Amino acid sequence: MSYDITIKRGDTRHAIKAVLKDASGAPVDLTGCSVNFHMAPLNRPAVISRAAHIQDAVTGGVWFVWASGETDTAGIYRAEFEVVYRDGRRETFPNDGYISIQILDDLG
Repeated sequence: MSYDITIKRGDTRHAIKAVLKDASGAPVDLTGCSVNFHMAPLNRPAVISRAAHIQDAVTGGVWFVWASGETDTAGIYRAEFEVVYRDGRRETFPNDGYISIQILDDLG
């Protein structure tokens, strides 16, 4: 199986970068919004649920920067970005599935 993101256990250097797009493929304007990143092992509750960084609000650009400890457990995970709009409404991206993440064991 192919994964959207594959990293080794303990790696935190590279952020997950995404452009959030609506159903027609147009970037979502995130001006005045908050964005959270959620990640969970398959068939389990989320192990990460915290704010993502809005890199470019107008073009829907977001980053999730790993914190120490968040990649310490090897396995297969699914993830998503949740946008909270100014009026309190929520929308989750991708809305047609999940971001698939594989964390591989390291040799050290």
